[in-house]
Amino acid sequence: MTGERAAPRLTPRPPDEGPPSWAADPDGLLKSGPESVKAALTGGVASGKSTVAALLEAFGAARLDFDVFVRGLSEPGGACFEQIQSLFGPKATGRDGRLDRVFIRDLVFKNREMRKALEDVLHPASWSVMLAELGALGPLPLIVVEVPLLFEARLDSLFDPVILSFASPERQVKRLMDRDESLGRRKAKRIVETQTPILEKLRRADIVVDNNGPMSQVVAQTKKVWTMLTAGAPVSRG
Repeated sequence: MTGERAAPRLTPRPPDEGPPSWAADPDGLLKSGPESVKAALTGGVASGKSTVAALLEAFGAARLDFDVFVRGLSEPGGACFEQIQSLFGPKATGRDGRLDRVFIRDLVFKNREMRKALEDVLHPASWSVMLAELGALGPLPLIVVEVPLLFEARLDSLFDPVILSFASPERQVKRLMDRDESLGRRKAKRIVETQTPILEKLRRADIVVDNNGPMSQVVAQTKKVWTMLTAGAPVSRG
């Protein structure tokens, strides 16, 4: 990958399994048109997707973030808080009454069934919040929805286009360790490996922003994406 790639795919996306049953869009809120593009932005953990999202927002895009929805849903009083408490037991709640996210993170990365159970609680609820927020925005030139687990949750076919923030697995591991000093290299690597392999994500994305290089390259690529999408350039899989 080079620092200059921020371009549409030239071939259709490969077929996938289709979205889960809870991921419906009955009102067509996700449909992109010439006056309003609804793009998904995704990437592996510590791949720099929040940086790309913030840049697109600075250029003028509206931004919705699944991580923000998840945090709200899992706070005390949130729609999913009690379900998550029941799922993980009393050890998952800290002295402050909030969920112990480090405890839960460590548990779900060791236990695939627990991770699936947590996703089954949070993903449908986050989807409902996203549709409500999207409906409240109205038509805008570009709306970017950050969905960290877009491919893992089989949601990519519902968005057109899909933007991928790409970082090499080695860079992801380093960033994770820099972000959280309690993570050793082995644990950081395991977190990266639980997600869809980056080559598969590259194969399925419509637009790729290479986040391995200096910030100046990331800014230039993201500006190119903004210009392309708001100018009505054809980027869909067709």
